[in-house]
Amino acid sequence: MHILREEDDFLVTAHVNPDGDAIGSMSALAWMLSRMGKRVAAYNETGIPHYLQWVEFPCPFSSSLHHLPFTPRRLIVLDCGSAARGGEALEQYAQGMPSLCIDHHINTPGFADVNWIDPGFAAVGEMLATLALQMDISLEGPLGEAVYLAMASDTGNFSYGNTTPRTLEIAAAIVRSGLDLESFTAKHETNWSLNRVHLWGRLFNSVHLALDGQVAYMTLPDSLFEETGTALEDAEGIVNYLRRIVGVKVALTLRDAGPDKCKISLRTHGALNVQQVAAEFGGGGHRNAAGAVLAMPIDRALEAVLDVLARKLGPGAHPGLDELRA
Repeated sequence: MHILREEDDFLVTAHVNPDGDAIGSMSALAWMLSRMGKRVAAYNETGIPHYLQWVEFPCPFSSSLHHLPFTPRRLIVLDCGSAARGGEALEQYAQGMPSLCIDHHINTPGFADVNWIDPGFAAVGEMLATLALQMDISLEGPLGEAVYLAMASDTGNFSYGNTTPRTLEIAAAIVRSGLDLESFTAKHETNWSLNRVHLWGRLFNSVHLALDGQVAYMTLPDSLFEETGTALEDAEGIVNYLRRIVGVKVALTLRDAGPDKCKISLRTHGALNVQQVAAEFGGGGHRNAAGAVLAMPIDRALEAVLDVLARKLGPGAHPGLDELRA
């Protein structure tokens, strides 16, 4: 890509509360630019989650725009479905700065000056891997590990329907380039605190079913994080486990997102497109993984989302909250 070849002084960022694809992609692109001899800095408003602190960066990483090592001339936004997902501070800081968006979410509006958006990729990390190979940059060392993290995170360790032959071929190329899978797995999966285990136990005990058992849901109250000494990042990935309940087609989590606001996350492994559900509330995402912020408290948001799901799931899905303790 000519922007990466011809320009310099890049600021690389991703959405707030970043997941494995966001952090992995930021690291991968930073390594690519570094190998090209470019000056690069990484920024995320909410920083690197504790469980991803092991990810290596070849450049300074900051959660404050006041502590950047240089004045960037090009902003590169990764894994963001909208400009707002990068955080309010970044929106204000980057006004007038040339920008590039690389993303794989459905219906990303193309908010940057230059946009590479392709929902056909399982992860932004996969997009960067194809770019690196086109530019004769090998997928070895921390770059390959970062790409592998990004793809593994957004494919459920290569088990979701978005996993393609290309995804697996890139993963194989990274392993051939020297990735130690045993070491990677130890860093990626054996990093829980005892408090996180207690949090998941409490949350699993609060799972309910609705719509004749087709929807499993749980709420993530702020008070529970305080009681268990945990943070929101400690609940990362728990929604996926709700899909393992027999008969469940949609998994749903709801959490407070401010006064009279609720953040929902939806997951499915069936024919239902939850991106369309999230879109009815101004959200977005992917066919099997989506979310939105609703301007209503959790109890009202639950009713509103279940009403939409009842319509989408069709006959046999009753909108009444006949909740059953899982």
